[in-house]
Amino acid sequence: MYLEYYSLDRPPFRITPDPSLFYTGGENGRGVVLEALLYAVTSGEGILKVVGEVGSGKTMLCRMLEQRLPDSVEVVYLANPNLSPHDILYAIAFELKLPVDHSTQRLVLMQHLQEYLLKQHAENRTVLVIIEEAQSMPIETLEEVRLFSNLETHQHKLMQIVLFGQPELDKNLQDKSIRQLRERITHSFDLRPLSADEVSDYIRFRLQAAGCPAPQVFSNAAEKMIAKASGGLTRRINILADKAMLAAYAESATGQRPRTIDNLLQPAVQTSHVRAAMNDSGYKPAFWTAPKFAVFGAALLAVIVGLTWWQLQNDAIGQTNEVAAPNAAPAPTAAPATVAEPARVVNAPDAGDTVAIAGTPFGPRLVSGSAASTTVDTAVAEPAPELLEEPAPEPEQIAQEVEEAEVEENVDVAAAPAPAQVQEQTEPVPPQVRTSTTLRQPIVALGTLSPLLRERSVAMQDWLVETDPATYTLQLISVSSAESAYVTRVLTRLEQAGLIGETYACVSNTQGQDYWKVVFGDFETADRARNMISELPSSVRNNSPYAQSIRRLDCNVALDLN
Repeated sequence: MYLEYYSLDRPPFRITPDPSLFYTGGENGRGVVLEALLYAVTSGEGILKVVGEVGSGKTMLCRMLEQRLPDSVEVVYLANPNLSPHDILYAIAFELKLPVDHSTQRLVLMQHLQEYLLKQHAENRTVLVIIEEAQSMPIETLEEVRLFSNLETHQHKLMQIVLFGQPELDKNLQDKSIRQLRERITHSFDLRPLSADEVSDYIRFRLQAAGCPAPQVFSNAAEKMIAKASGGLTRRINILADKAMLAAYAESATGQRPRTIDNLLQPAVQTSHVRAAMNDSGYKPAFWTAPKFAVFGAALLAVIVGLTWWQLQNDAIGQTNEVAAPNAAPAPTAAPATVAEPARVVNAPDAGDTVAIAGTPFGPRLVSGSAASTTVDTAVAEPAPELLEEPAPEPEQIAQEVEEAEVEENVDVAAAPAPAQVQEQTEPVPPQVRTSTTLRQPIVALGTLSPLLRERSVAMQDWLVETDPATYTLQLISVSSAESAYVTRVLTRLEQAGLIGETYACVSNTQGQDYWKVVFGDFETADRARNMISELPSSVRNNSPYAQSIRRLDCNVALDLN
């Protein structure tokens, strides 16, 4: 019933890594990191390192790496590296099915391993060791890993190693005893949390990949609340999104999603459902986020600068008074002795009086005025304890902030001038290209691309004009615009399979990053598009293609046709 209510083919937010639901976006781009890992492994770069917080998607990236590697790479996967140096050497030999047992001496193990690696190298094959949870490895075992990298020929490494770990791995690598290992790490990648916009894109991607016909299942406010509560970590996003969808389904009195007047599905998951998921999971957003730290630091710096300037001004005034004192006329000798009037405590000194204010952070403050002096003692107010540490906001407060932000956004939109009153600043969008935004300036000249990629990019524009936007296509890949050579290789595989006539390419800009998109075919329904996946070459299926509505296909970057 849960899947039927949302018109899903399968659960979209399982925490078990599913390569078909791999999200390529993100600040550093998970897809970009994957392509970089593939390049480094196939190029024989030695030791690689991938670091990310708990739940940031390291295991999913590891599964995708195994799936995308060519058949010439033999993979040894170690899920629990908390082993002694001898044990990890034996574990690798055991996975490679070498004739050894646990009692085999280290020298014999190394000899068997080197012989096997040389044999694989002679057959143009390589061995890749993937080590997950590498932060749990003892220092001595990390040093043994470095010794693996010594197995090499004059030109090539015989074994590639990828370390996946939490940030503690970086701290362990700072140990002086393994500085040689640290120097041999050729590439390091950080999987940073997703931003708020990327969380929304991630949620909609997973829903669409699971077959949802209307990915806008969550309201904008609900997506923002999930982004805050999850901290951008994909595992937390999956848990909160799944529980919020379940709460929305349980609250529904009918088995059908609500629809608008235009018969469009309305967002089913609201902030109240996300709040229930947060309470059930125990996830609350951290109060001291990076932006708040920046604001607090700037305010503190401004206070320090202000107080320093104030003290310098007071010092200058005091020096002026000291210089003027010797020039004052001496008191008459014949004047009768008088008793000095005791100092008076006043609330507000008259204009022109010289006031010494005691208790300031830098000592007494002198305000110049007449010869008469009045002493005023004032207490310095200490900051209230509640201002020093603000407690983390509760889920109800988060929901209220998000809803108020949406109201303000709607007011701003309503107050904007009519389109007729705004002078158009950009070139009109060419009618032959379907876009959601104005075309950006060309980022690449088609003349610099391969003939095959140029041909399918030109064909894409005619295809978009002739194709019904209500139909579906298969999105095969979405990679960085710098990966033109890789896109050409994919197109070549499709050409060899006789499928190039229905394959098209374009460039899309998402979150300020340019990506090549390659799509295949025109299908009446999403199911027919998904049925075609099994007919694609295996190397293309490894990229996890999925059905995409042509109406949502965004080719918003112009290509130079000259």
